[in-house]
Amino acid sequence: MFSIPSFYELGTCSDSYDVVGMLNSPTNSDNPNLSPRSMAEAKAVAASISHKEAERRRRKRINGHIATLKSILPNAIKTDKASLLGEAVRRVKELKKTAAAQEDYPSEADELKLSQCESTGLVKAALSCDDRPEIIVDMIQALKAAEAKVVRAEMATVGGRTKSVLWVRVGAQNDAGLGGLRRALKMVMDKSTSSEQSLPGSKRPRYYHL
Repeated sequence: MFSIPSFYELGTCSDSYDVVGMLNSPTNSDNPNLSPRSMAEAKAVAASISHKEAERRRRKRINGHIATLKSILPNAIKTDKASLLGEAVRRVKELKKTAAAQEDYPSEADELKLSQCESTGLVKAALSCDDRPEIIVDMIQALKAAEAKVVRAEMATVGGRTKSVLWVRVGAQNDAGLGGLRRALKMVMDKSTSSEQSLPGSKRPRYYHL
C-alpha cells in the first residue's frame, strides 16, 4: 500500500496515510488529521501514479505493434523502430502500386464500363468476360455495327477470363451513338456468358453507364 506523509496546516508532520483511501473519502471531515495542503499533495501523487500507469500501457501497445511489424515484414533486416516503420511505409507504397496494376486484369464478374474523354472525344470501353476463341471477331463486328473506329486497344487474359480496353471514336457524338456502342458490346459480353446463365451460382453481368 502506497502512503505519503501527512501535514498539518502549520506544516508539521503526522502519521502516514493511504492516498487511495483518503481520496475515496467524501469530505475532509472523515479524516480530521488531513489539511487542505495534504489533500492537494495526495491528489497530485495519485494523478502522477495514474499518468505513469497510462504511459506504461501505451508503451506496451506500441511495442506489441512493433513486434507484429517485425514478424510480418519480409525484408526487415534492422529491428530498431525507425527502420521498421520505414520498411512498413515502403511496403505499403509497393502494395498500392500492385493494387493499381490489378485494374488492368479481368474482373471476376462480367462487366462493361464506358467513359468519355471530353478533350479528345474518344470513348473508353472496358469489357470483362469469359475468354473464347471468337471474341475478337465478335468485337470487330460489334464495333463495325456501332460505326465506331478503334484508335487504341489493349487486352489481358488470365485464368480463362479476358479484359478488353478500347479507345474508340464513335461516328455520332451523342447519346444515340454511345447507346449503340453500349448495346453492341453488351451483345459480345452476353454471348460469352449465355451458356453460363442457367448454371447455379453463375455471375450476373454488371453494366456501367456514362
